[in-house]
Amino acid sequence: MIKILTYINTAALVVAVGGGTLAFFNRGKITESIMTEVQKQLPSLVKGAMPSIPKMPSATGPVNPFAK
Repeated sequence: MIKILTYINTAALVVAVGGGTLAFFNRGKITESIMTEVQKQLPSLVKGAMPSIPKMPSATGPVNPFAK
């Protein structure tokens, strides 16, 4: 039973080290693909976050409503 667990742990270690090494050597490509996706979505996110522009009133009155 201990041999089986040792083999499983060894295989998990090899997979983890191999995946980490692959990610390390391809980090430039991974970063570039993430940045490309963010740049595609950024305009819509900014547009959605902007408030609507208020309309200008058609007529204005005096500053002091009691002024004649």
